[in-house]
Amino acid sequence: MIRYILVDDDPKTLSYVKSKIDTIANNYALKHIKSYSSSINAFKEVDETDYDLLIVDFEMPGYNGLELAQNIGANKKVIFLTSTRNNEQNVINHLDISGYLSKPFAIEEFEIILKNKVVGRVNSKIGIQKGESLILSIGVNQDIGFNPDKIFYITTSKNIKGEKANKNCVHFFKENDEVISPNIRISINALSKKLEPYGFEKINQSTIINLSKINRRFNKELTLIDCNETFTIADHEKKGVTSKIKWLFGI
Repeated sequence: MIRYILVDDDPKTLSYVKSKIDTIANNYALKHIKSYSSSINAFKEVDETDYDLLIVDFEMPGYNGLELAQNIGANKKVIFLTSTRNNEQNVINHLDISGYLSKPFAIEEFEIILKNKVVGRVNSKIGIQKGESLILSIGVNQDIGFNPDKIFYITTSKNIKGEKANKNCVHFFKENDEVISPNIRISINALSKKLEPYGFEKINQSTIINLSKINRRFNKELTLIDCNETFTIADHEKKGVTSKIKWLFGI
C-alpha cells in the first residue's frame, strides 16, 4: 500500500488532484491520508510515519514545496506540482525527487511516475501490525479481544450448523474453518476499516480475509491455508485485492 498526502494552497486543486488519483487508486494500492491547503499546518501536523508519498505544490505561501519536502519528506517519495517549469533544475539539484508534474494535473503522467519511481520502492508492509492483541468495541455494551494473526476470515455468509450469521452480524473464523466468535454485531464495511492496518481486506460485500493466510488465487477464486472454504472476489474489488496481495508479498 502507498499512503499519500496532498499539499496545495488551492483547495480546488486539492479536490481535483484527489479525484483524479481516486480513479486509479485501486490499481496501485494508493491510500489518501489527508489533504492540506496550508503548508504551515502540514509542517505542524504531519507525522512522517503515517505516509509514504508526498504530492506537494512547489510554490506556496509559508513553506514552499521544496522547504516542506526537506522538512517532512526527506526520506519519502516526493512529487511536485507546479504551474511553471523554471524551477525544475533547482528542484533536481536539491532533492532526490520522484517526479515533477505541471498543472493542470495529468493522471497519465502521474501513472508513469508511479510505475517508474514509486511502485516497488515503498515498503509495502508499513502499517501492517502483527502479533498483538486487539480490543474491538461493538457498540456501547460489548468489547471483544482477539489476536488478528489467528483470524483467517470474517463473513456474514458462512453457515454454522446450517445457520447463517444473524442479521447485521458476522462470524470470525480461524484455521480449518472453525468459528472463534459467532454473531458479532458489526457491519463488514465498518470492520474492514478497523482491520485494514492488520492486513485484512474486504473481497466482497459479505467477507473479509486475512491476506497473510492466502494459499492460492486463480482469477477471482481464493483459497486460504488450512481452510476448505473457497472465496470469490467481487468484480469491483478484484483490482484492489490483487494489488494488495502483490504489495504484501513483494511481488
